Amino acid sequence: MKKELCLRCKGGKFLCGISYCPIIVKNKALAPIRRILPSLKNEYYGPSPPSIFVGRFGYPKVYIGPMGAMNWDNIEIMDEPDKWKTDLTLENVIGIRAKLFRFMGEPINVSDISSSSKILEVTQEQIQADNPIDLEIKFSRKPKIDLSFNNYTQPLGVRFKIDSLKLVSNPKINTTLEKVVNDTDLNALIAVDNLYQSKYSVTQISRVLSAGLLGEKNKRKIVPTRWSITATDDIIGNSIRERISTFKPLEEFLVFHNSYLDNDFWTLFIPKDFWQFNYHESWKQGSSWNPSDPSPEILTDNEGPNGRKYYATNTVGGYYAARLAILEKLEQLKRVSSVVTIREVGKGYAIPLGVWQVRENMRKSLIQPHAKFTSLIDALKYIEKQLTVPLNYYYRRSPILNRKTLDDFFMSLKQQSY
Repeated sequence: MKKELCLRCKGGKFLCGISYCPIIVKNKALAPIRRILPSLKNEYYGPSPPSIFVGRFGYPKVYIGPMGAMNWDNIEIMDEPDKWKTDLTLENVIGIRAKLFRFMGEPINVSDISSSSKILEVTQEQIQADNPIDLEIKFSRKPKIDLSFNNYTQPLGVRFKIDSLKLVSNPKINTTLEKVVNDTDLNALIAVDNLYQSKYSVTQISRVLSAGLLGEKNKRKIVPTRWSITATDDIIGNSIRERISTFKPLEEFLVFHNSYLDNDFWTLFIPKDFWQFNYHESWKQGSSWNPSDPSPEILTDNEGPNGRKYYATNTVGGYYAARLAILEKLEQLKRVSSVVTIREVGKGYAIPLGVWQVRENMRKSLIQPHAKFTSLIDALKYIEKQLTVPLNYYYRRSPILNRKTLDDFFMSLKQQSY
């Protein structure tokens, strides 16, 4: 936003067109943190959800450490977005995450799993716990009081550079996780899928992967948090894609929709006997990644029956999060299909909250009542009426929506206008 606009508004007139002030939301979330930090002095004694954060700057040497909570409020869900209800407001999410501190020691090489670092050892131990555990942490430097936002991870709270760390309570570790972690002959891809099929959440799995606890002994590595989230979505998605490849196709066209935090998702399932996926993101003026351009910024990524060979550089982590939710639905239905998803992001989403929002928004949309159609044209007419951005912006970028069908679709709309 322009500084002049903010100065005239002061958070009360909403001159930017957003129904909340990002600056006030951030300061409100940090207020209780600023009150409590002086009482910590140079020592923290408190609970961890359990959780972990691994940075990516300086790779292959990265900062790693546990995350601790300001108090026990909401500790069960602080780092479990899979459990967050999609009726939490943006302010709720930021408020919950602001109370989660990041503790980091000296940087460690990602390949140095056998490091003598006590911080790494304790972090790996506590991350396996089934229950919140208590930590005792000493630090000499004053923490940086701030909140960090990006399009990959959940909002990140105050960061501490620590001198020492120890567990105060003993972690209870589930035997399934313990077995997978201790199996140093097990491929990481199989380990991730085993945990997923054992009902571990995507977030739980990504934390264990991030801590360097999965895979064959000599191939294990610490993985930066934002990379481990997308890697987990991708690995699980690929496993499901393989399983659904032999299923029968859907018998009709299905359209699903959900809206949350000014993110609208429309997903069209097209009856075909093979998997294809086409994902569009449309960022409207005022949204977090398109603050000023009046025309929508549209990004697209695709894949065919055999998946992708390269990273989805246009829609990045959101692509894999959305794809996972869709593949989960197809596995539940025991069907295979080609799928087109359109995400429209409005100005109400001025603060990015991470790809969990895409995954959980998509999951919610796919359990909502949905519309059924016998033809692609009827399904497209239904979607066209609800989109903010005209459909032709998307079909030009879609290899799944073939040109002949779309020509027929727009011809039918023209005929209706006479």
